[in-house]
Amino acid sequence: MAEPDFSGPVRWRKDATGETARLAAIAKAITAPKQRERVYGVLAAVHPEAMTPEQITRALHDAGGRDLLMSIRPRCSELARMGLIRDSGLRGMGEGGCKAIKWVATTGETKGGEHV
Repeated sequence: MAEPDFSGPVRWRKDATGETARLAAIAKAITAPKQRERVYGVLAAVHPEAMTPEQITRALHDAGGRDLLMSIRPRCSELARMGLIRDSGLRGMGEGGCKAIKWVATTGETKGGEHV
């Protein structure tokens, strides 16, 4: 049997249709809005400086939350697409020693059609 090739590009499956994928999507449809609100609250009010998802997760835990990092990262991406937070241009240390985006809440003002 040939050894697996782990060097190939990562593939993301957008058309997951299995039972567990459907159940996860239903669960997230219920919990994601409140989780987005908590993540935004940390960045906008509690910690207005730029933070990595790891730092956001720690801040939520410090406030008594039980959010998992693997749930916070996608909420950051969703909030960025909504224009509520943005990439600060800064990087911090992520889990496993990788660089991680430091997110910051937007002010709601626009410059050239983009939130700033």
